[in-house]
Amino acid sequence: MAYQIRAHQKSRSGCNFCKFRRVKCNEAKPKCASCLRRGTECVYLPTTKRKARSTMSNASCEDNKALLLPFAQHTSEGSYNGAKNLLDLRLMHQYCVFTTQYFASAFPEKVSTTLRVDIPKLAFQHQFLMDTILLVAIVHLVCSDPAALVALPVCLYRDRALSGLRGAVAEASPQNRDAIRGASVLLATVSFAADRVSGESGLWVANWLTLAFGQRNFRSPKATSVATPVPSSETVPPRPSLYGSFDDVMAPAAIPTIVLRALEEEQERIDDADRDVLCHVAGELGRLIGALKRPYEQSWLEKKIKAWAFDVVPPEFLMMAREGKFHAVVILAHYLILFKLLPDLWVYEGLANHDITVICQTLDQEQQDYIAAPRRALQIDEDSAIVALLVKCLGEER
Repeated sequence: MAYQIRAHQKSRSGCNFCKFRRVKCNEAKPKCASCLRRGTECVYLPTTKRKARSTMSNASCEDNKALLLPFAQHTSEGSYNGAKNLLDLRLMHQYCVFTTQYFASAFPEKVSTTLRVDIPKLAFQHQFLMDTILLVAIVHLVCSDPAALVALPVCLYRDRALSGLRGAVAEASPQNRDAIRGASVLLATVSFAADRVSGESGLWVANWLTLAFGQRNFRSPKATSVATPVPSSETVPPRPSLYGSFDDVMAPAAIPTIVLRALEEEQERIDDADRDVLCHVAGELGRLIGALKRPYEQSWLEKKIKAWAFDVVPPEFLMMAREGKFHAVVILAHYLILFKLLPDLWVYEGLANHDITVICQTLDQEQQDYIAAPRRALQIDEDSAIVALLVKCLGEER
């Protein structure tokens, strides 16, 4: 049976972002539906009547050319390709010389060596990994020099890296598995910073959780684990986690009191399956908060904060968080307080304050009491005061 292709009118006047992503734009102004949903800047280029077929293959090429125009004047031919190549070279230099210095201080030596040496070599075989490296470099460059944001097309590089990774995952094989894993780690590392410099208005932590989940597809669950307990006079048997990276959090699971109250008071709005998920996630968050009552190193805490997302949170919770479900958002608000205990480096800068503020604006007035502690944390900078606030969430005093 033959099928007819429905005739349709191609849009020539969509916004830059939709053109670059090659998706249909509803051309609403001042913001189209896609940009409004994603919280991105919506920009329309002036439209002119086309007299002849352009030599460029599609509209997105024209957009890329406009975005890279500031660099064209620095090339001998003043061309789009010359500008792009110049910027790519600048970004690769940024990554190899400066960004990897941060990796050396933030990751174990074996991991930092992989990111500094092995990943760039592998990127010459996989374009999506090269695009990811360039994204990491441009985000780091903008964080180091905020004034450069005006001239650097961060969104272009970000969307290219994400779409490239999605394509690679769709065609995953033993040949590109290591490259996919490397790209996933890099994207998760700069996720918060990329959201910040891109002007993302939604929950940055939800986007980061999505990337953290992507890494699970390329890592096998642990067979056995050896827990390295936090120095303490008492020992609490660790609760097994998916990959073992949360097993050394030596404290009992405990749901923060305000979260428990929310679960009890609005239990008719939650089905049993979702309630089990929420209780598990909140209980493990309470376990991490409880560990703060013992001496800890900041590097250990940073790993455990990430491990909660990577090793504990199930996919059902991520779905609830992305849909803005009340109980999931309240749990995330309390989780975000922990990030205020981390150094205000370029990868975490502004995260807790931004996302807690977004959550405050999302919840109704009668729901604000459930996030009183996160709102209070916005006014606190001293680590000891933040720890005391978190421990109090468990109904205890430090």
